[in-house]
Amino acid sequence: MTLPLDVTALEGASEAVDAVRRRLGRLDGVVNNAGLACRGVLEELSEEALRHIFEVNVFGPLRLCRAALPFFREQGSGIIVNVGSIASRMVIPVNGAYSATKAALEAFTDALRMEVAPFGVRVVLIKPGNIRTSFAEAAAERSRETLENPRSPYREIYRRYLAEATKARRHDPGPEVVAEAVLKALESPSPRAHYTVAAPWRFRLLMALGGNGRNTILGHVFRGRDAPPRKPS
Repeated sequence: MTLPLDVTALEGASEAVDAVRRRLGRLDGVVNNAGLACRGVLEELSEEALRHIFEVNVFGPLRLCRAALPFFREQGSGIIVNVGSIASRMVIPVNGAYSATKAALEAFTDALRMEVAPFGVRVVLIKPGNIRTSFAEAAAERSRETLENPRSPYREIYRRYLAEATKARRHDPGPEVVAEAVLKALESPSPRAHYTVAAPWRFRLLMALGGNGRNTILGHVFRGRDAPPRKPS
């Protein structure tokens, strides 16, 4: 069965879960895959845009988890699979709002896993890298006015971000790799807490460098010629 679900609607999640239970008699698992991104430096993103991305990427999945958990406890079993992102750890300019939502999703997923384990409920986080879908294009279109503002003091950072994003997408895998990871988690009797999928070698290298090394390299990549020089300490 297929049901429309607006994850930002307060009652939408509980209504969808109730409908599945009435139709099928039980609920075996929940996959939270809805999400969006908005691009822009944090100074220039509107509060409305920030609230909306948290509503979709954090509060939406949390609502669905809360709606499903009473039924999972009653059954003594169930699995929740939340789709996060390596952006929760790999934070770059222009993508800070999205990274913040995925870090929040990762934190509540890890807490929830420990909270519901005594009831036989498993909780898994899938962390994809860049995937070849229309997601990035939709995010860029949603943020076009911000990214193309010729008067922005951050215009060089935007230019470099868009250039790097375009280069990276040439080698992105398709969504099948994420679907396979989700299916593996759903079917496993003892799934891992986290599944990292399609993480590029640059991510693995930068994570190995630690915070200072990452900041230095990413600063060189994104600090544009229009940026003011750093003051000596």
